[in-house]
Amino acid sequence: MPEVLTTASVLTCAHGARVLVTASQSALTVDGAPALLVTDLLTATVPACPNIDASKGQAPCVKVTAVSVGASRLLKVSGTPVALATAKGTTQAVPVLPFAWQVEDPGQTLLRTD
Repeated sequence: MPEVLTTASVLTCAHGARVLVTASQSALTVDGAPALLVTDLLTATVPACPNIDASKGQAPCVKVTAVSVGASRLLKVSGTPVALATAKGTTQAVPVLPFAWQVEDPGQTLLRTD
């Protein structure tokens, strides 16, 4: 069972830049850090993506555009699934990658779910 993501989690784009996520809720916390919801991931940004060589047709990640996997089926906050350590998805990057961001470190080991 994968860990629930929190504001202590580390997510990165495929080019190595940190994905910045803000929690929209504080009702569910793990070790003092708010759990992240799938909707939080959809508002995440990637302000320092190095994929910027326009001569090669590249464009930086900038923001998350989809969460392909990693939404809990069991644990929800106000009806919205929490995000899990298995989460990954796409960004605005060019060329488009099947998984342009992923979880590097869930940031906690106390709470796991489906």
